[in-house]
Amino acid sequence: MKSSQGRNIIREIESGIAHATAVIVPEDFQLINNRQKWTKPLVWAVIVVTFSTSFVMGVNTGGPSLYNGFITPWLRGYPFPCQKEGSTSQWIAHIWLGCDYVNTASKNRNGYYYLPSIPEKRRVAQNFIDSLHGIIFVIGAAVGGFTGQYWYLFLTRRNALIMAMLFQIVASILMICTLQMYHAYDLDDPTLLQIRNALENKDLAIGLFYVSRFLSGCSAGLSCVVTPIYLTDISPRTMRGEIVTYHQLLIVIGILVGQITSLPWLLGQHDKWHWGMAWIGIFPLVGCFLMWTLHESPRWLAQERRKAEATEILRILRQSNQIDAELDEIERQEATVSSQDASLIRLFTSPRFRWPLITSLFVSGSAQFSGINSVFYYSGSVFATMGFVNENVYWGGLSTGLVNLVATIASIKLIEKFGRRPLIIYPLALTVIIMILLCIFLQVNPEGLAVGTVFLILLYIMLFAVGLGPIPFLYPNEVFAISIRPVAHSVTIFFIFITNLIVVILFPLIQSAFGSYVFLVFCVCSLISFLFLYMKMPETKHKRLTEIEGFWEE
Repeated sequence: MKSSQGRNIIREIESGIAHATAVIVPEDFQLINNRQKWTKPLVWAVIVVTFSTSFVMGVNTGGPSLYNGFITPWLRGYPFPCQKEGSTSQWIAHIWLGCDYVNTASKNRNGYYYLPSIPEKRRVAQNFIDSLHGIIFVIGAAVGGFTGQYWYLFLTRRNALIMAMLFQIVASILMICTLQMYHAYDLDDPTLLQIRNALENKDLAIGLFYVSRFLSGCSAGLSCVVTPIYLTDISPRTMRGEIVTYHQLLIVIGILVGQITSLPWLLGQHDKWHWGMAWIGIFPLVGCFLMWTLHESPRWLAQERRKAEATEILRILRQSNQIDAELDEIERQEATVSSQDASLIRLFTSPRFRWPLITSLFVSGSAQFSGINSVFYYSGSVFATMGFVNENVYWGGLSTGLVNLVATIASIKLIEKFGRRPLIIYPLALTVIIMILLCIFLQVNPEGLAVGTVFLILLYIMLFAVGLGPIPFLYPNEVFAISIRPVAHSVTIFFIFITNLIVVILFPLIQSAFGSYVFLVFCVCSLISFLFLYMKMPETKHKRLTEIEGFWEE
């Protein structure tokens, strides 16, 4: 608001003449303190929280897919070093362990030196079983995302973050135990006694492995809810968009680090992959102790009618005594929330929330059904399909992580410069074209057109990272009234992981059945999303809620 009344209010607050609690402002007036800036307590809080939760989620997303060459035979009951499927994992076994995949007859006397092939009629079902650990991770994330609204309501915001960290700590401990209990390192053709000893604790170890993946998923889903909320609560209003974006940025950095640590020169080997999936537990373990150096959410304290504590914490976070205006704003917002019904029933039945809910779910679903998870969850198999062999699969995977990181850093500025709608609509249109070209390239000449294929993949990742990646976490907070926003945010996060789950389940099945034509499925989904959102998604940049709602009333 740029009226003389608004300018006078800001002038009084900035000069310290009047307190915000003594000023009556219009309902749609947005109070801005131009002196708000980064402070040491705020920087420390962002570092501790994002590295203990967001970064951990990224590593759990980027790393495990590259260990599939070791995990798959291990889960099937073939834990010996040379029992590998796929050219990349066999290359690792040959270079690092000396496995011989040429003189097969002399090496496989007992029939247990190599990984047995899967009959064609069982291949689709076996691919589903092989991907079960990824499915369980996403189920855990969906559970964590949906229950996140209750964790931060019944616990404090800080304690809810600690709970997310504890899930991952337990998951890492269990992951370490799995390969210690059930493994085989004998390089020669194993004897029947060696086979029996190796398989003795197989079922228990595999059960702990699945529990570990579920808990890692719970940690990731819970982090997607409580981390942005805590960062929002401790941030100055004019800096919330920038600060919350660091949640997404640390996820992307974690994906890249997870890909790096999975290289065969580091932890991507037959006897080290469990450490590759467990080492990240160090960050939440340290974070649990460092969290006690952080302050509780001032918004949560105000909600609990602990005004004196909220006031003191705001003074520390802002490094200023001029916090009365911000505290008053928090109290007025919390009063609005507590005076209205914020239930799931109201969210799904009120006509006012119909289009905000539908478009929020479409934006979230578009991000998942555009095909991004086919790159990150199954990057190894995807690049192998394109003709990449041996170590080139890893370099291809790292290139996706680097492009994703650079584009995400750029998105911090692009989202505010170009708005939300263009960064959703235009990338979706280009994704349709990219998926058609990918299908053509892979059908015509996968190896001869490998360079062009990689270019299309990297272009797609760049388009995803600047819009479809961050905006689904931002858009619901701008189209819903504050009274229903927490419930809507939790539902949106839950939907993100449910659609993620659908992709994780269906992608290996569709890929087995249709090969490279799987990209046409993503093409159709992106086209439908483009057409719908082109007609129904409003621009929300610098718009009041009444203006956004007016878009759907026209």
